[in-house]
Amino acid sequence: MLTIRPATKTDYAAIINWNAGKDEAYLFQWAGFTAYQHPLTEEQLSRQAEKKGVTIFMIFENETPIGTAELCDIDEETKTGRICRVLFAEEARGKGHGTEALKALCRMAFEEIGLVSLSLRVYCFNVSAIRCYEKVGFRVAEYFEEKDPHWNNYSMELKK
Repeated sequence: MLTIRPATKTDYAAIINWNAGKDEAYLFQWAGFTAYQHPLTEEQLSRQAEKKGVTIFMIFENETPIGTAELCDIDEETKTGRICRVLFAEEARGKGHGTEALKALCRMAFEEIGLVSLSLRVYCFNVSAIRCYEKVGFRVAEYFEEKDPHWNNYSMELKK
């Protein structure tokens, strides 16, 4: 059974560990180009968590941390938000945990926070993530071409 809760500073070590030995492109794949710089540090995670409208969540299977995701850019007026920076430990991938965790995060955003719409961005090459988001109900809303075509991406949306 999966549980999701806001991350604490003690959880940051797991996120950093999932990035250990990885290159800058790996960090960019799950975190984008603006929030974090390679190598990832506790200080960067702390700064991100302190930003207004950002909550870093940890995902656990039993007591073991297996993933992280952020809920960010909450707009109380329009009741919209974004899911950002989703990452699962390599050993947790391919087991349906992403779908289960994202469904729970969306339920939380809609039912507890009162949002009516969520969006996210995903790189076009990340087919497994796209399939996961589609299983949760997200649909492609827009396509973005970047200077480097490797980083072309989709905006996906889910309405309550």
